[in-house]
Amino acid sequence: MDLMSINSVASRLALSVHQLRRWELMFGLEIKRGRGQQRQYRAEDVSVLERIKELVEQGWPTTQVRPQLEAEGLLTPKLIGLPSSVGEQEILVESVIGLRNFVERRFIDLSRQIEELRQLFITITLKQELQGELESPWQPLTKEFISDTPPSRAEEIAVGPAMPSTVETTKAIKTNTPQPTPMGLGEITDQNYLTVLGRALDLVAWTDEQADEYASGRFNVPHWDEMGRSQAEQLINHLAGIFENKSA
Repeated sequence: MDLMSINSVASRLALSVHQLRRWELMFGLEIKRGRGQQRQYRAEDVSVLERIKELVEQGWPTTQVRPQLEAEGLLTPKLIGLPSSVGEQEILVESVIGLRNFVERRFIDLSRQIEELRQLFITITLKQELQGELESPWQPLTKEFISDTPPSRAEEIAVGPAMPSTVETTKAIKTNTPQPTPMGLGEITDQNYLTVLGRALDLVAWTDEQADEYASGRFNVPHWDEMGRSQAEQLINHLAGIFENKSA
């Protein structure tokens, strides 16, 4: 069989293109990429997907599909979510994604601090106007201004990925209890956040179309599997709220 495009495989298996992308992320499938990073499916790739479809239709939990494929010899055992050997293109891609997520977090922090300064300036200006002492927004106060709101604790802006403090690390070692995650999905990292999101979508029975609609409307991203980590975490938290309401 010649190499097949993702659209051809989707048509052959009666699946959506987004479903194939989701399974590739969830089960750690290694699909060859051609020119322009287009997926090219081999005959053995199609066989694996056919078996996945069969197991899913039989009601197998998604967490048991990959081990079953490995037991049948269809896939080589490996740790899903960990980068390959040093120097490969995948590591560079994951590094860029991690840097982008870090910049996004720093941008959000700076935006919040700028907004706090703007609100403080508005408060001072209104205070001056009420006292009838304002001719210019930059006119100094005639007496010391005391804000009605309690001062917020100063926060240090760290350069580089956030590292836990010694106290937090010691506390984590003593308690030896992991931080709770939405719907018990496990730790979310820069490498596995799309896989975790795919499991969250399954738990609340969301379709790819619903996830795409959320991603497009909220972040202007056409497909859910193209979101960054911070965007994916927001969708996971949204799905967690839906899941909790259904469980209540």
